[in-house]
Amino acid sequence: MDHLCRNWVLVDQAAPARNVNGILGLLCKEHFPGLVRKGDQDWEPAWMFDHYALVQDAPDHNGIRCRNKADRVIRELWVSLSCTTFLNSSHSLDILEIK
Repeated sequence: MDHLCRNWVLVDQAAPARNVNGILGLLCKEHFPGLVRKGDQDWEPAWMFDHYALVQDAPDHNGIRCRNKADRVIRELWVSLSCTTFLNSSHSLDILEIK
């Protein structure tokens, strides 16, 4: 089986699949900013993703800080290849670690 000619590898069909919308929803819940204030308006819950951009982000366990909560959600949703360690085995390209 040649895994390098496609962007995915088929896993056992009995394995549960991860839905991208489910992962995005989980990240939005994890980094939910709570109440936000737009300019001179009253405090309101962050019901829209635009509200996430109004709240500063705190450093994570690696000391990485994003500009705001919206950037944090996007950063954690899209894993960059420059942050990964690969092992080139005889059958596939396996990801060993995501920093």
